[in-house]
Amino acid sequence: MTANIIQQEKEENTILTAAQIGAKTGTDKNAYAMYYNDTFNTYQQENPKLLNPTQIKIIQTQIKRKYNQTIEIEITAHTNRQLTTNEKYIIGSRINYYARKSITETFNQEQTDTYYNPAKSTNYQIKTNNVRWV
Repeated sequence: MTANIIQQEKEENTILTAAQIGAKTGTDKNAYAMYYNDTFNTYQQENPKLLNPTQIKIIQTQIKRKYNQTIEIEITAHTNRQLTTNEKYIIGSRINYYARKSITETFNQEQTDTYYNPAKSTNYQIKTNNVRWV
């Protein structure tokens, strides 16, 4: 029984660490402000602020809810730049994508879909809530 609890806690800690690494990768990608041509053209018309690097700090990564074999992760981020709700959603989606990708790759799991949604560990499916901005 104790060994199961320790193994479960180890897996959850590994999930959080992988999510933190992925979230950092997502913020780094945003700092470069490099996009595919179609994304660039869309942002140029609809979200021009996203074409310039935005400094983002990951404040916290936590398990928000756990039930059965599903874990929900919430990442809290901060930027000093004034962004619209939609711009924050776009950046947050990128952060969550890289968090899920990192988890899936850390556990050598199959990619569930193009967006790694949900991510998978050995014993869990992992979903991400929208990034919380503070």
